[in-house]
Amino acid sequence: MMLTLSPATVITQIRPTVESLRDGDYRYRDSFAIDRPFREIQFRKQDRYITGSDSDKRTGKSYCFRGIPQQNNIINITVAIESSPKTAQQTQWKLAPGNPINFDRLYPLQAGPGLELYKCLTAFLPKLKE
Repeated sequence: MMLTLSPATVITQIRPTVESLRDGDYRYRDSFAIDRPFREIQFRKQDRYITGSDSDKRTGKSYCFRGIPQQNNIINITVAIESSPKTAQQTQWKLAPGNPINFDRLYPLQAGPGLELYKCLTAFLPKLKE
């Protein structure tokens, strides 16, 4: 009986790009380690737009964004930053241009309902006429 060994077959896991994702809610992180600070992006893809939250637990910084997916990037980003509310009932948002977000070093996770995502979705709601 003769045993022949062949090289191991490597199966490459093909991750979809952000652009190819279906409409829905998603969550990405830069690390699987839960015991260390991480960057996490939660977003909703709807039609041709992505709206979400980018939080960095290392720096404590977080912001809301809206942009257009292009391959594995989000481009044409508008950032929404909370400003002092004039009333306790309504948050005021300041909009500004933002930098593209690249997902090449981020890992998809199970999406769950997130308060940050909900808050960011409201930041980009059209203003209602009074």
